[in-house]
Amino acid sequence: MRCLCSMAFLLGIAAPVPAAEPVFPLRDGDVWVMAGDSITAQHLHSNYFEAFCFARYPKAKFAFRNSGVGGHTVPTTLSRFEYDVAAWKPTIVSVELGMNDANNTSADAFIKSMGTMVERVRKAQARPVVLSASPVNDGTFLAKPGTRNQRLAEYAAALKEFCEKERVPYADQFHALIDVWAKNKPREKLLTAIADLKPVAADDSIAGVEQLRAFLAAQEKTPATGVNLLGDPVHPGAPGQLMMAAALLKQLGADGFVSTAAVDAAGERVEAKGCLISSLKAADGGVSFDRLDECLPFPIADDARPALALAPDVLALSQYTLKVTGLKDGDYVLKVGGVASGRFTAKQLAEGLNLTTVVSEGKKANPIVAQMRAILDAVEDKEKLVTQWRSNSQKVHNNKNDKKAREALVTLGARIEDADAKIREAAKPQTLHFEIVPEKN
Repeated sequence: MRCLCSMAFLLGIAAPVPAAEPVFPLRDGDVWVMAGDSITAQHLHSNYFEAFCFARYPKAKFAFRNSGVGGHTVPTTLSRFEYDVAAWKPTIVSVELGMNDANNTSADAFIKSMGTMVERVRKAQARPVVLSASPVNDGTFLAKPGTRNQRLAEYAAALKEFCEKERVPYADQFHALIDVWAKNKPREKLLTAIADLKPVAADDSIAGVEQLRAFLAAQEKTPATGVNLLGDPVHPGAPGQLMMAAALLKQLGADGFVSTAAVDAAGERVEAKGCLISSLKAADGGVSFDRLDECLPFPIADDARPALALAPDVLALSQYTLKVTGLKDGDYVLKVGGVASGRFTAKQLAEGLNLTTVVSEGKKANPIVAQMRAILDAVEDKEKLVTQWRSNSQKVHNNKNDKKAREALVTLGARIEDADAKIREAAKPQTLHFEIVPEKN
């Protein structure tokens, strides 16, 4: 298993995790419960995190269970710990809380509660992992944060000290994201305003409408840079949550390398790492080959892709590259599985592409994108069953004699294991056929 089993095995429950070179805490055989609030319960960044793990470590067997509840704090999560966290018999529990605690809880009180949480996790024979809350996307910078971001900054700093003392893996997404989001906020507002103004531009009775149309036309020609994180300031949508998942994965030490391949257009030379290149052929000014990777790139949801313009960490976690040298100057079409997936110059191909960014030109998804979607869909399907299981677990907790709920737990448990297997199947590397052909004028 890619840099996962042997190194992680040395950790032990309370072993230190060096800040400079963290070891990703996931192990073969783990059951990872993700305890959190409504942001976790959105099943966005948590699903992206999980999908990454299945894509990057396809030879391992592990499982994730989302345990997010809207409005929850550390104390309220402790109150449901037995039936909503420990009931899964986890081997690892990540705790991502603080957004709601920040309303009325000091940093000292928050850390005290987190200490109790870590004790409960260890008592359940699981390894704790602590994740800071994400920042509020209100446009404030770390140097001058808003009221809640000020408290969250205090939490994040205190958690770092706490986790170093307790020797617990820690990921601070707050400090990684707050200034990036704040810098993007004015442009995000502009993008939202442009969308709102387009219908208004059709109204000839509005004074200055011609200038508005000219402005919108200019934006069509040269769009404003920036990313709409969607959602709301506390609950970002897909682009914002992809950035959250990437920040957490990076700080926890996830492996960013997928594979790299370099081929010569003459069809005579191949360099490959993390993949097998076969059936290399040169013909008609282009080149074709088959590629089988050992693992897969970061599965990126279609509606999260805009974040790539703002978040280089995502691609740093998905180093899935291709170089083609020796091509004559000109433009070329890249086909994956027979699907046109972008047009590139010979220079761009020689410099190298990150295939994570390659999408289909038409409606049909190329095999890379199709497999990303399949993994994410399988994770989502599993989590729907997890939600049902959690509901019945609470019923049994409240009434030990609820026979129907007990039976449902058994049935749903089996279905969830089947759903886990479907995710693993979706994440199996497949042989892909690549073609680089000259573009026809």
